[in-house]
Amino acid sequence: MIWQKVENGKVIDNTAEATSASKKREPGKLDKEDFLNLLVAQMKYQDPLEPQSNTEYVSQLATFTQVEATENMAHTAESLQANALVGKTVIMRPTNPVTGEQSLVTGVVDYVMKEGSNIYLSVGGALYNLDDLYSVADSEYMEATMLAEDFEKTVEQLPDANNVSLLDEQTFKMIREQFDKLSDYQKEFIQSNCKEAWDKFLAAETALNVMIKLRDELLNGGAGDDTTGGDKDDDAAGDGADKGDGAGTTTPTE
Repeated sequence: MIWQKVENGKVIDNTAEATSASKKREPGKLDKEDFLNLLVAQMKYQDPLEPQSNTEYVSQLATFTQVEATENMAHTAESLQANALVGKTVIMRPTNPVTGEQSLVTGVVDYVMKEGSNIYLSVGGALYNLDDLYSVADSEYMEATMLAEDFEKTVEQLPDANNVSLLDEQTFKMIREQFDKLSDYQKEFIQSNCKEAWDKFLAAETALNVMIKLRDELLNGGAGDDTTGGDKDDDAAGDGADKGDGAGTTTPTE
């Protein structure tokens, strides 16, 4: 027994052929079936007095086959490109369908999903069309980017050159030590892309170094004066003792 669905008194054909034929196609896009239908229509309605030769039909079929092969090649290339992005850091630039504004999304590609002729990249738990791919970033660039962000946040909490004090000595010393450990590429990246924060840090560090130098000079100079004064006092005391000993001693005479 065959069961079929009935809606509004009409029998609904739910066979696979009917379902396949009822699928909507993308507007303005022709596939191989459309080309074949055009060819059949051309053969059907040709002028019987001036029919086209078999050579022309073969040429048209060859053209259709070439177009299909080119499309398949392009789709295969896109698939290979998408699969090669898995595990890499990418920058996507999707367009908001409501406002039309574009935004940048950075993250690692977790997996690739194909849906019809579209290819999607999973980035940060969301799916983005491969057409929205803006840039592919290597690990060195992303590491430098994160270091630059941390540097900006750290410097933002520091006092500027007009408010720095000796209490900030250890903080600036630690930041300088960490910066000196970075690679040349990371240093140049911070200096170029965080110019405002870098200039603030240098100005405050310079002012702090002046304070440290003055403090060290005062401490070293004061200790030297005390040592010199103590030596003089000891010498004076020694001279007095010598003189006292000489004055208190009576040399017997014969």
